[in-house]
Amino acid sequence: MSVSKTIKLSIAKQNRGFFCKDEFIQVLLKKKNEDLSSGELCYLEIKIILFNSSKFVLLDESYNGLSPKMVDIVGEMIKVNSYKKGIVITDHNYQNVIKISTRLLLIKEGKVLNINDKAEFIEKGYLTNSAFL
Repeated sequence: MSVSKTIKLSIAKQNRGFFCKDEFIQVLLKKKNEDLSSGELCYLEIKIILFNSSKFVLLDESYNGLSPKMVDIVGEMIKVNSYKKGIVITDHNYQNVIKISTRLLLIKEGKVLNINDKAEFIEKGYLTNSAFL
C-alpha cells in the first residue's frame, strides 16, 4: 500500500492538507509503505497516531530509527499534542523522553516508581553516574 493511501485511510479529509505539509511526509507521499526506512515508517506512524482523535496514546520505543532532526520534530509534536490528549511514552532512549515529559515513572522489578528529579534514576539503579553525564 502507498503512503498516500495510508494517509487517506488514517487521517480525516479536513486534516490531510495540514498533515501533508510536513517536509518529511512530502518526501514519502509517492513511496510504498514497504519501501520506507525504519525511521521514515516510525515517523509516519507517530504522526498518524498523534493526529487521531483518541484521548490517550501509548508510544512504545518511539525514537527508534529516527534521525536527529526527526527526533526534535517528534518531540515537538508530542509536546503540542500533550495539551489535547494523554500521551504515555515507553522508551529506553531516556534523554529524549526526559526533555518532553511532564511526569516520569520508572517500572522496576514489577513496581512503578515516581521520579521527581532526574538524579533519582541513579538512586533507583536505572542509570550510573557516568551514563547521566
